Amino acid sequence: MDIFARIGAAIGRVADVVTSLMFLAVFAAFIYKIVMRYAAGDAVAWADEISVVLFIWIVFLANGFMLDDKRQITFDLIFRHLSERNQRWVAAARSLLVGGIFLCALPASVDYILFLWRERTPVLGWRLEYVYACFALFMLAVTVRLAYRLVLLLSLRWREGLSR
Repeated sequence: MDIFARIGAAIGRVADVVTSLMFLAVFAAFIYKIVMRYAAGDAVAWADEISVVLFIWIVFLANGFMLDDKRQITFDLIFRHLSERNQRWVAAARSLLVGGIFLCALPASVDYILFLWRERTPVLGWRLEYVYACFALFMLAVTVRLAYRLVLLLSLRWREGLSR
């Protein structure tokens, strides 16, 4: 396993721990809201907001740093019937196309996220650029992962690139 694969695996493990803790916090806020609503008759609005923000972060961090291409939804009816050589070139073209789209969209996405400093969440008043910063991390992670996959597919270790 090369250094880049080890770094990717370490980042994936950190993201796994972070998203698991976030999911635990969502569950705790959900239970707290239920207890407060039925035991104390108090509708705790901040618990809903925390749950929504954490869920947004969970989705983008998990998809950007933990899920590999094999776990993504794909339409491979034609791809799986191609020869290994053609699968390699189709996978490389896909990585180049999708990675290029993400790379081209990244600056505008970051710019819009930074623009959101003017807006705040309704209950807790959190600035929205912090709430949606996970989307920029997601886009960057996908771009880097697809660039690494493209390098593998174009190198001598192309079988490893197909399996990612």
